[in-house]
Amino acid sequence: MLLIRDLLGRLALASSSVRGARVLWGGGFCIHMTGIRKTEEQIASASFGEALHQLRLERGLSVARLAELTHYSRGHLNNVEHGIKAPSVELAAACDQVLDANGRLQALMPVRRRAERRPAVRPAQLPAAPGNFVGRAGELHQLDTLLAPSAAQLAVAVVHGPPGVGKSVLALRWAHDHRHVFTDGQLFADLRGHARAQVTAASPEEILEGFLVALGLAASEVPATLEERAALFRSLTDGRRILIFLDDAASSAQVRPLLPGTPTCVVLVTTRTHLAGLAVRQGAHQLQLSPFAPAESLALLQKITGERRVEADRRVAETVVDRCGHLPLAVALAAERIAAHPRLTLAELACELDEEHARLSALSAVDDEQTALRAVYSWSYRALTSEAARMFRLLGLHPGRDISAAAAAGLAGLCLDDARSQLRALATGHLVEETRHDRFAMHDLLRLYAAEQVEVEEPVTVREAATVREATWYLNTAQAANRLLAPHEQTSGSEEAEVQTRPFHDYDSALSWCEAELLNVIATVRFAVKHGCDDLAWQLPSALFTFFHLRKPWSLWETTYRLGLTAAHRAGDAHGEAEMLQGLGLVSLGLQQYDEALDRFHHALSVSQASGNQSDEAWALTGLGLVRNNLRLYDEARSHFEDALTIRRQTGDCYGQAVTLIYLADAWREQGHLDEALDCSRQALAIFRATSDAHGEGLALYQLGECHAAAAELTEAIACFKQALPVHRAAGDRKGEADTLWALSKALLRQGDHAPARNHLQEALEIFEERGDPAGLDVRARLDYLDDTSAPKAPDDAPVRAPE
Repeated sequence: MLLIRDLLGRLALASSSVRGARVLWGGGFCIHMTGIRKTEEQIASASFGEALHQLRLERGLSVARLAELTHYSRGHLNNVEHGIKAPSVELAAACDQVLDANGRLQALMPVRRRAERRPAVRPAQLPAAPGNFVGRAGELHQLDTLLAPSAAQLAVAVVHGPPGVGKSVLALRWAHDHRHVFTDGQLFADLRGHARAQVTAASPEEILEGFLVALGLAASEVPATLEERAALFRSLTDGRRILIFLDDAASSAQVRPLLPGTPTCVVLVTTRTHLAGLAVRQGAHQLQLSPFAPAESLALLQKITGERRVEADRRVAETVVDRCGHLPLAVALAAERIAAHPRLTLAELACELDEEHARLSALSAVDDEQTALRAVYSWSYRALTSEAARMFRLLGLHPGRDISAAAAAGLAGLCLDDARSQLRALATGHLVEETRHDRFAMHDLLRLYAAEQVEVEEPVTVREAATVREATWYLNTAQAANRLLAPHEQTSGSEEAEVQTRPFHDYDSALSWCEAELLNVIATVRFAVKHGCDDLAWQLPSALFTFFHLRKPWSLWETTYRLGLTAAHRAGDAHGEAEMLQGLGLVSLGLQQYDEALDRFHHALSVSQASGNQSDEAWALTGLGLVRNNLRLYDEARSHFEDALTIRRQTGDCYGQAVTLIYLADAWREQGHLDEALDCSRQALAIFRATSDAHGEGLALYQLGECHAAAAELTEAIACFKQALPVHRAAGDRKGEADTLWALSKALLRQGDHAPARNHLQEALEIFEERGDPAGLDVRARLDYLDDTSAPKAPDDAPVRAPE
């Protein structure tokens, strides 16, 4: 249960404020910009400050009492009421709850302040410009005409045609030629519309999440629903000159939510099908791409092989391109074969084509998407060494879009150097492409061909062993990364692995691996579920828990844990089922879906109790306590925590006892029972020190400092925070260090020590930004506030929320 321990040991400890609508477990925040609909121009009569003033008087509260209840200073509330200071989203939510305003104050919020603070981002996502581009002058001119800027309507062009005809190459060439026109950037997405069976098409939700992050949002700020994401995407692109390139679309329905609402943008779509719905409803222009004209085929052959070889026997060269069906990809592959083998003549290549023409007539007819290029692919495949051919076949089993050399080593059961050598041999023959150092991608049709070959040439036992080997490699590597992301974890890899897990040298390399491999791991989970590898299918999501917690990609977290839940339930693994349910409960909690969070934690509790797993039962109870705590139902929260604590003591779970005591301290502190909060914090600190748990000790010192701060015992609070800092650093807990620096700066500000407070804020900001933590936005806001010399400041006159 160590991964869930990390969950319950890192997030909620920092919860120290009742201000704002706390939506993440442990005090984090996730406020969707789409929840704010009105603008200042739409406010009919009263400003926010006037409405706040009136509601406060109606409730019979003084400014001082309202300040106590919301944890904002009287001076700041006075400034807001008089229109001197603009309200924050957090302040509006806090006042709404205290004044029982039923959302009226939040409805008066003019804009989302954080969005204003975020600098505009200019995405540049286009893949590299295509090499060896020839011809297509007419089609490029058509795109110029179809995509000419219009003041009245969004320009959308759909390039469609058979596979291998060069749709993506043409569109990419046009996009690069016009990059200068799109002054606000370019967005690119592979929609995977015609991927093979093991790979699902990209959902609009997934693509919109990537686009919104590319436009500057943190992953935790992306709205939950498709409608909200699409609306926010239209808002962020409004009036901007952006090119949106959507490659390999499956249907109009897949594309429609991805369209901006402004005529200043341009959308370029490639697909193998007619997107009639997009043409009818959105007025998209259709460009059907056909195979090359003979002259263009010859030009491509000549550009790759050299003018001398083509001109030496032009008639045979014409035969070669004819038998390639003038399909650009087939012509390019044939030309590369000639270029790579100087002793191979055009006449010999034409004879090879002639030999296979009867069996693979689709190559010249270009009328079968699945088999049209099999003959051309077979030439390169037969030329491989036996080792490289085996690697090529096994890549047909890989479920992701690209693969690292280390993952390929796991798939093939090789050492890294041998796997890298074979992959680069495949890249030389253009059977894979090295997209960046040690990462390789394979064209969809080549993957289909590789999958055919592995099914024909390898027995089912070999195929199954390879897929389990690769999935186990991903599991072991994810667990190794997790041990660096959460240093107190003690998980170990599977003994089934036949290759060495990739070593990580530091926190950053572990985090980078998770970011690079996330989609591959999720694809592997899907593959494992489909093929009945149920243990791997739930253990992989579990191994990603710390990464999911750090980055909070809600939809991917939800999807992966749902798959894991399906597998654990099917396998009858009660522990796996409980762990997946608890992770899903945290997702619901993070999205403010409290009813669903309660359902999931209750489900986890029932599964745990039925199986007799007391550790899982205690964590489920703790999760229920966290939901109640966020709902400010503190008595119920404490009841859950106390039940969990009883189980911990019965089972001798020292770590669980200490963590639960800290949650209990948090609940007591929120109710103002500071003596009880301090007592729980001290008990937790004693346990962590007795068990030499440096990570826990730092968290307990942090909580103890927060309790002293709440009691206005600033000297003691500052001492605790200063004790916690070296402990966090020794444990490698960068997040704990940043949270403590932030808390220390607030205590120093209350004491009037502005200079050291500002230094600590700057240190905290550097760590949060280094980690990509959204809390960095609030720290930067506090720094900006302190640097604003336009008005005098009280010691605590800046609204900030508690760290996550």
